[in-house]
Amino acid sequence: MRIWLIGAGSIGAATLRQLQKNPDISVVVSDPSPNPLAVREGLIEKIDYLETVSPVNITQLARRIRPDLILLSPPEGGVGLGALEGGQALAQALNYEISARSDYPVIVLSLSNTR
Repeated sequence: MRIWLIGAGSIGAATLRQLQKNPDISVVVSDPSPNPLAVREGLIEKIDYLETVSPVNITQLARRIRPDLILLSPPEGGVGLGALEGGQALAQALNYEISARSDYPVIVLSLSNTR
């Protein structure tokens, strides 16, 4: 199975730790940062795709990556929106819009998945 993990911060890194337990799972990782937590912790050597994923480009990127499943790891603090009134709700809505616009199956991860 080929999984595209979008986001390699704390939630993505915790997810990656679990996925790496199964040698039959191939994980492709994208993140807008070249040095997220998963790289700093040595879980992966580097990000496969240095990309910012949005509702506009999700399907185009997925066609290039060709995953069986997409796991969307929301960034901590809601892309810097956490301090704004309603920022978390806006970040959550953006994640669900990305999943709705994708032609591929998407599961939006949450902090509860890492415990």
